[in-house]
Amino acid sequence: MMSNDHYPGLYRCADSASLNAQRTYLCLNKLYLGSLVVGSAVGATATLGMSVWNMWSFTIMAIILVLGLLILWIMRARSDDKIWFDGRAIAESVKTASWRFMMKVPPYQEDNKVEELFISQLKEIREARPHMGKCLAAVQDSGGSSITDFMREKRTATLEDRKKFYVNDRLADQRSWYARRAKQNATSSIRWFWVVAGLQITAIVLAIIQAKGLNINIVPVITTSVAAFAAWGQMKRYDELAQSYYLAAQELEDLESLACSQTTVEEFTQLVEQAENSISREHTMWCARRDVRLT
Repeated sequence: MMSNDHYPGLYRCADSASLNAQRTYLCLNKLYLGSLVVGSAVGATATLGMSVWNMWSFTIMAIILVLGLLILWIMRARSDDKIWFDGRAIAESVKTASWRFMMKVPPYQEDNKVEELFISQLKEIREARPHMGKCLAAVQDSGGSSITDFMREKRTATLEDRKKFYVNDRLADQRSWYARRAKQNATSSIRWFWVVAGLQITAIVLAIIQAKGLNINIVPVITTSVAAFAAWGQMKRYDELAQSYYLAAQELEDLESLACSQTTVEEFTQLVEQAENSISREHTMWCARRDVRLT
């Protein structure tokens, strides 16, 4: 079973840096959007008519909005989104190269100086994003290796063993991941649609009630919440990811079905290249949606 420990150290560093940056980026976005909603909610209570509370409510609202502005500045200064995307690009590039190396497909089909070629490829991937050096160093694994013993072992296995390993640990694993993520994103897309739609309906109803003389105006709070939820859904791009992940899962499922009929080295090599190109294409599209340059 292929695990993260079996990949080159560069993959584990980039994967860890990307995940850390993703968590930080999403957390800061939640705090920022939450500050807008909470700020508007506090401001809405100023209409209750209590003069002392009016002064404090506006003061608290100002503090919350200032904190939101500070969070926005921190997000821009940290650039966690760029670290997230670039780290993922490095990790996926290394992962693809590793599988090509283990399965003995171009450009790693010849054993002569193949390890030097692979290490040179890792160097190119790393040097393509020199700004990631500090982030990778922060999570560097001192026990990591550019070529693990597991990778060497799989490369020297028989064709049948390599084919079985590739189908189970690469094709089936990736297909399952894409299918699972496609379902999750499709479900999230529907959920967020109804949340936003429900809030908008609530705002309409409250606006009508407000016209009847409601003492507190909470319509701005609802509309701000609608904007916040819509911004979150747009950032996560549930619909786009659901569709692209579904198509990737279907393509890998087709290749997985064809694997049993591949009996020669040439046929297996072609299958691996098709699968890796498919996975790379999906990742390229993922990066393009976020304006990330691939190596």
